[in-house]
Amino acid sequence: MTRHEELARSFDLLVIDHPFIGQADRTGCFRDLRELIAAPVLSRLTAQGAGPSGQAYVWRGKVFALPTDAAAQVASYREDLLADLAPEPPRRWADVLLLAERARANGQTLSWAGTPTDAACTFLTLAANLGHPLGRNEGEFLPAHVTEQVMRHLHWIVQHAQPSCLVDNPIRVYEAMLAGERMVYCPAAFGYSNYARQERRPWLRFAPLAGPGAEPSCGALLGGAGMAISSHSVAPRAAAAFLAWLHSAKVQRGLYASAGGQPGNLAAWRDRSVNAMARDFFAATLTTLEAAWVRPRFAGIVAFVEAAGGEINRCLRGQTDMRRLHRALTALYHQAWAERGQALSPALKHAP
Repeated sequence: MTRHEELARSFDLLVIDHPFIGQADRTGCFRDLRELIAAPVLSRLTAQGAGPSGQAYVWRGKVFALPTDAAAQVASYREDLLADLAPEPPRRWADVLLLAERARANGQTLSWAGTPTDAACTFLTLAANLGHPLGRNEGEFLPAHVTEQVMRHLHWIVQHAQPSCLVDNPIRVYEAMLAGERMVYCPAAFGYSNYARQERRPWLRFAPLAGPGAEPSCGALLGGAGMAISSHSVAPRAAAAFLAWLHSAKVQRGLYASAGGQPGNLAAWRDRSVNAMARDFFAATLTTLEAAWVRPRFAGIVAFVEAAGGEINRCLRGQTDMRRLHRALTALYHQAWAERGQALSPALKHAP
């Protein structure tokens, strides 16, 4: 039994990540919202998701969740520290390279979250940004030259980021950026609007992805979270009514945002008062969110990302070479794809 199945037996409502949707369909642990919410209302709420957030929870015609929180991998920076090095945050990868040189000359660094899972997420972001989103060719992993190209960029980031980057997640990175004066700019991590809130002292600013691809802000990995209804709920109609209320534009840009939430509704991302609460976090990163990339969601993709992240992290530590890394990632992806029809996704075995 998967963790989602276990939780679905205990709760009416669950906050889930969209990569689990394929698994959820296989196990039947969530209700199809088409059965519980009137079609015009459901269609509107799904369409109002910021960027591709609404469609991320639609799988084979079924709607398993509504977008509660919208996020993508974006850039972040300390406004006060960046001002001494550049007139504005990077818009292109060349700007990131230049900023890194200036930061190093000033005794400062870039920052990055490179734990295994986070390393995999940035790997996928850069691949998509370079025009090679995983899943374009069904069942096939990326070509070897793409793996090499992406890893060259990641190795460069590690060389110019904080020494602890390979064990830091985004929260640790953001906390460290606020706690000291050394870490100036993070080129890619999931954006958290609470670090830009007006009550923060100091605070972070967020900016579009400035990737190495021809369109620098495109291809960022979609994150966020959605709310689903358990198949075991004894009050599914009440749960559905709550979902429709919580995800309405009025609540998302009102109570939800003012309570500190990061909305999933596009109306909130465009709302002036919501942006004023978070130093324009939403307006500043919306172009990246709108051009975000939705990773494959078949059953087993989550286990693949976790296993792949371990291999990528090892390579960044110098514990394996590029050829072995690509072979391992390819084998892991092919295994995940081959086993996607199973109701349960076993932990993937690391390739030799």
